[in-house]
Amino acid sequence: MKLRIILAACAAQLVTLSTYAAGADFESPPTESPAASLAAEQVKGENFHVVDPVQSDGLMHHYVLDSHYGVFPAYGHDTLLVRLEEVAALNKISHTSKADVILASVIRSATPDAPALLLLATHPGSSVIGIPAGIVHLLGGYAAEAKEFTHRSDRADTSTSDKATSDKATSDKATSDSSTPQKKEDKSASDAVQYAQRYLGVTGAERRWYKKLGVDPYTSNEVLRKAVHRLARVDAAAGLGMRFASLPRVPYGSQVDRAMDAIYNENPAVLRARRHDLLKGYGLSAAEISHFEHTLLLNPTRQSILVEIAKSLEGVAGRDELFRHAVTVTSVEEVEVFLRSAALLPALHARQPLARILPGVRIPAAQRADGHVLLTGAFDSVYWTQDVAGYESALRQALPADAPREVWLSGAVSPRARAELSQRGWEVHDQASGLLK
Repeated sequence: MKLRIILAACAAQLVTLSTYAAGADFESPPTESPAASLAAEQVKGENFHVVDPVQSDGLMHHYVLDSHYGVFPAYGHDTLLVRLEEVAALNKISHTSKADVILASVIRSATPDAPALLLLATHPGSSVIGIPAGIVHLLGGYAAEAKEFTHRSDRADTSTSDKATSDKATSDKATSDSSTPQKKEDKSASDAVQYAQRYLGVTGAERRWYKKLGVDPYTSNEVLRKAVHRLARVDAAAGLGMRFASLPRVPYGSQVDRAMDAIYNENPAVLRARRHDLLKGYGLSAAEISHFEHTLLLNPTRQSILVEIAKSLEGVAGRDELFRHAVTVTSVEEVEVFLRSAALLPALHARQPLARILPGVRIPAAQRADGHVLLTGAFDSVYWTQDVAGYESALRQALPADAPREVWLSGAVSPRARAELSQRGWEVHDQASGLLK
């Protein structure tokens, strides 16, 4: 009897595996309650809750944070942690004598598109949750990155939000405009001015506030940015004398922590000069360095994080590729996933030394001296959707054909996705975010 049960189970497993091999129906990522992927204190707390249900695109959770200060989308678990830190900072401000009046004024002036976000979150059938265009770009196989760097214009940030445009007409115009030395020079000067206006106006007083609040001085959270800006000005003029214990930062890895310490404590001009020398040492040209320094999606914090990642890859060839890939990002979602994926490389390098960073793929990839290729992806929960299958195929074709391949994912992978990836020659490692702790 037991033998028949064992044989039946084996037969069922073989049928399942053969179905996978035949490429039968793809998975549909489930909607989940927030508690399925979050700790209880992250689901609901003072002045906030995460909207139920949470949807997924096959790679990441699409969280919506509904708070007293506005409704904020968060693409992925790590971004949600940042938003929760920002809500905690706003709570801290609201509890402080005199500052709550300023904060109330800021909230009234903010007009986030809350109804549309809540409708999208609470009515999954009303809209298809797809993988953002920036992530499609990140996973879209390979490109001639050097040519892409030379001809792709910086994405313009025409609003106060941390967004970039990527429409073809703008790109074509930028390419045409850069066809003469004078126009290239004019564009570089314009980029520098735009970058300075967007980021370099954060004062030392504001940085000290951000440090006490434990959040990024270059956050895209408009409510928090306006609150800190006004508080720093009023405090300097009227001496509010606000006193409170600094809020702790959530640890995201040693490279991020070092970058944030520098952002809080050092003069931005000094940091930029230091980055400039490092980039030159990695072999980037003057034009490439200028492009990196003035790409709007690469705010000073993101630039510092990438520099710290590169510094942690001592002895690894091709670190310049990380910077060349970074300037091609097309959205805030893409740049955040790129940086968090790249942050896995130093942890893997510490386990077993990497030999070189691979060119040609936008998502971070490296090769060890033994020939193994390692691809890193900062994704919450990977399912075998039709899109994911297509990205896997494109990436596999872009990598060295005969090299053993490993994929390191910061989050989870479904049994189906693991089986499909293994069948295609990938050694799958999930929950790799634990390497950063």
